[in-house]
Amino acid sequence: MIIPTIYASQTGAALNSNVETGGGTDDTAILQQALDQAQAGGGVRLIMDGAALVTGLRIHSNTTIECLNPACGFFQASHSNRALLTNARPSTGDILDRNIQLLGGTYNQNCLNQAHHVPSEVHYSKADYLVVALAFFGVENLLIRDVTVRDQRTFAFLITNWLKVTMENIRLELPGFIHGGNQDGIHVQGPGRFLVLRNIQGRTGDDFIALNGDEETIGEKSFMNAYATVGPISDVLVDTVMVDDASQVLRILSRQSRIDRVTVRNVTGYYRSFGFYLSAWDYRSKKLPGDFGTLVFDNIDLRQTKPNYTYTEPFLFRVSGRHESLTLRNVHYHDPSDDRYLLHLEGHSDIPEMGDSPADVTSLVIEGLHIQDRGPTPQTRPYIRASGHVRSLVIRNSEILAAPGKNAVFLATVGDLARIDHLVLANLVTQNVDELVSDVGRQITRTDAQGVVAG
Repeated sequence: MIIPTIYASQTGAALNSNVETGGGTDDTAILQQALDQAQAGGGVRLIMDGAALVTGLRIHSNTTIECLNPACGFFQASHSNRALLTNARPSTGDILDRNIQLLGGTYNQNCLNQAHHVPSEVHYSKADYLVVALAFFGVENLLIRDVTVRDQRTFAFLITNWLKVTMENIRLELPGFIHGGNQDGIHVQGPGRFLVLRNIQGRTGDDFIALNGDEETIGEKSFMNAYATVGPISDVLVDTVMVDDASQVLRILSRQSRIDRVTVRNVTGYYRSFGFYLSAWDYRSKKLPGDFGTLVFDNIDLRQTKPNYTYTEPFLFRVSGRHESLTLRNVHYHDPSDDRYLLHLEGHSDIPEMGDSPADVTSLVIEGLHIQDRGPTPQTRPYIRASGHVRSLVIRNSEILAAPGKNAVFLATVGDLARIDHLVLANLVTQNVDELVSDVGRQITRTDAQGVVAG
């Protein structure tokens, strides 16, 4: 079957907008008519050879939107208060839309002139939907490559109920930052399997990437959209993330849906409030413990700037809920701007209304940790706070280099839920560390140490 190719300039569209500043004639109807040809012909390839002002478009199966360069694409008209682009047949059950590609170009949601949620008269948790930039509910074989999303009102991408999604070379631009605006980057919810996120760059006002199995509990109405689903997520690769003063980098959330076989590697840049939040978010005290399988983080080098959220204290890694296997490899921690935790294994929640379940980790391996804390910032907290239960904790091939007078503590058990069944320390080099392990309550059952050199 030959898929027809349509150039936007040949449809009668004015294409007299600008992907950064907007303006021009509303081209929604004529471009939607071009996209609807996919229904009769089995697909369509729409070439955007200019910039269009639109209120919102629907994209069908077997459709490609290809923009010739970054100046081509879409600017959303003010007060559209809907997704700039969504799949034509959103589904919470069987996947109905397949083989969709977005290649190149800029998608500008014009965030300062859109509502946060609809209807805006109610709290967003009671609204019909959040106003996101690009939304896909029930898709298979989704490819998004070389795309810039600019000024999203809430999420740049909301993807739920999916199979085989690849997003590469994505740029997130947010000159229209709104404090507390939920301006996430890529927000993915389950059920889903086979996700590749590669070379994601830019800035967001909330989670840069969120892999949230179930932000709501199963069967509960989603506050994001009537078509937003929850469920397990597995077989995920996140590779090469570069953040430019993002508020938060990566949240992985499970309340009862399993998150499994996730690899995150090559993450660099500057962040504000937190780096990685592995959260069993037990909101409303439902006593849900989370369900995490195998998670691996490799080659992490993030630097801290001033936090801009107050609902949680800042940290690099924070872990709650049940985990089978968690590996942190080649993590670099250089001259932190404050004394946030490098790793916080939760016990009782510091903020009761957040209600995260205590950490319960079967295996935690930390390898190739490089702490170089030579700056003037006091270190009043331990680098690693263990307030939950870890059955096997292995820390090896690492260095902890602190400045004189830091009074640094590397690992401390804190709180009545803290417990480490077996701690293994191997091939560690330390400088100016007052206490390698602080275990005042004798909450570590067994410790084995080999090759620990203190300087």
